[in-house]
Amino acid sequence: MTIKLIATDMDGTFLDGKGAYDKKRFDRLLSKLAEQEIRFVAASGRQLLALEAMFSAFTDRIIFVAENGGIVKYQDQILFEEKMPFDQVLEIAEFVRRSDFIEGDSVLLSGAKGSYILETADAHARKKAAMYYENIQIVSDFSTVVDDILKLTVSFKPDTVLEGEAWLNAQLKGARAVTTGLASIDIIPSGISKETGLSHLAEKFKIQPSEILAFGDNLNDLEMLTYAGTSFAMLNARDEVKAVADDVIGHHADAAVMTYLENLVK
Repeated sequence: MTIKLIATDMDGTFLDGKGAYDKKRFDRLLSKLAEQEIRFVAASGRQLLALEAMFSAFTDRIIFVAENGGIVKYQDQILFEEKMPFDQVLEIAEFVRRSDFIEGDSVLLSGAKGSYILETADAHARKKAAMYYENIQIVSDFSTVVDDILKLTVSFKPDTVLEGEAWLNAQLKGARAVTTGLASIDIIPSGISKETGLSHLAEKFKIQPSEILAFGDNLNDLEMLTYAGTSFAMLNARDEVKAVADDVIGHHADAAVMTYLENLVK
């Protein structure tokens, strides 16, 4: 197979059990990929600021598809961005906060300049936000936020997160909910997914979907894996993800994506 672009999800896929990766190993891999003119894409539900912080040593060598496809950035250039109307953001936030599914008043707004969580959010919600977001601002009211918002994220009860996702999608207009973790749901504009980001990159670089290789583990990866010519699910992936992938590789905690790519370009 001819591969020109590799896209991988982060949490539960590329990153290990501590949410980290071997930077020296990744540096060597990027050099090998560059020799073969293969581009690397970090495709994540994470905030762009958080991804850039995670890959601070490599920002000029990789492509970012952040916010589940809501923004695409390459070498300091925004290639695509889909913001949410702020009145819609406020309406959805209030709607979700009244839900029986939510835990700890955990609604978070992910923006271009920072991320925003309510002062009423519990300690667990704040700690979780700090793991995945940068420049977190604690606010008394979301209406005071001045930023371009690309996504809302919320923690639902783990045993009802899929039910909560379905409930939201039956209620939302102009937006969609997608499960991103064991208890996390992202709310993004309708029609946006990681596939959206990849399709913009395919057009820019004149790449066919058949020349794209993708890795994922969760429901927010489904469109990306279906779009890519070759796709792999992690051993730890949800069953729905394994069902659409071409094959299943190892566990994310064992750096299975890194190992696969090293073998691909050796």
